[in-house]
Amino acid sequence: MVPTQDSTKYAYSMEHLTAIEKALFFTGASGIGKTAIIAKQLSDMKEKGSITNIVINMSAQTTSLRTQQSIEEKLTKKSRTRFGAEPGKKIMVFVDDINMPSVEEYGAQPPIELLRQFIDQKGMYIRGEWAWK
Repeated sequence: MVPTQDSTKYAYSMEHLTAIEKALFFTGASGIGKTAIIAKQLSDMKEKGSITNIVINMSAQTTSLRTQQSIEEKLTKKSRTRFGAEPGKKIMVFVDDINMPSVEEYGAQPPIELLRQFIDQKGMYIRGEWAWK
């Protein structure tokens, strides 16, 4: 990858904000390289051994159930309702094309609502049991 002013800014922001455990949201016109920049930075961070990354590529068919499964399958089960990264690592979730899930009848996008809950409340419900994890 040839570094540009924008790619350097995005990489710097991503590295420093993730170090203090802040969520990031990169926006911009289509085709400017957001996905490539983030993928490169995640690869570099994974090589250092400090993260486990979860990549979710959203589409119009993406459901909240599939989004939840994508996150959970990369987590380590610590107890019945506690999940997390492997010891000594952090989880990084990269969601590509976040605007793609279909809008439901009431105007919501359930996969995005699930991600919001996951970021805000640091967890989600076990489906069918109403138990928090």
